[in-house]
Amino acid sequence: MTKFVVGIGNLLLRDEGVGCHVAHALQEIGPSGVEVMDAGTCADALQLIQDIDKLVIVDAAKGGGKPGQIYRFRPEDIGREQKTFLSLHDMDLLDDLTLMKIRGDIRETVIIGVEPKELSWGLELSTEVGQKMPQIIDVVLAEVNNTSPKGEMKC
Repeated sequence: MTKFVVGIGNLLLRDEGVGCHVAHALQEIGPSGVEVMDAGTCADALQLIQDIDKLVIVDAAKGGGKPGQIYRFRPEDIGREQKTFLSLHDMDLLDDLTLMKIRGDIRETVIIGVEPKELSWGLELSTEVGQKMPQIIDVVLAEVNNTSPKGEMKC
C-alpha cells in the first residue's frame, strides 16, 4: 500500500504555510512506508503522484473554529460551483484531485485542514498554531496508518 502526505501552503504567510511546516516535520521523522512532499503553492505538483492508495493533504483551512483547530474532510465534502475551463491553467486543487481519481492515480484522499490565525507576512507560525504542531502531526500519522488520533478533531 502506497501512502503519500502532501503539505500545501505559502511559507511566507505565517499560518498559511502550516502544511509545509508539517511536511518538513514529517520529513525529519521519516515515517516508515510514507512518502512526504512539500508542494508549497504549487498544487499542480500533485500531478506528479501516481498509483497512490492513500493521499493525505495538509493545508490551512478556514472553518470558523479557534486557531489551530484541526479539520478532517474529503474533496467531495467541499461545495463546488460550476465553472467554464478555458485551459488546463484554470484547474484548481479539487479539479486536479478529481482528474487523478478518474485516471486511477489515487484511491483515497483525505484533507487535514488547520484553522489559521495569522496570514500576514512572516516565516513562523502563530503561537496558537505552532503549539498544535505535535497534535497535527499525530492526526496526519494516524490518518496514514488508519488509526485513531490522540487529539480532538472536527470532521
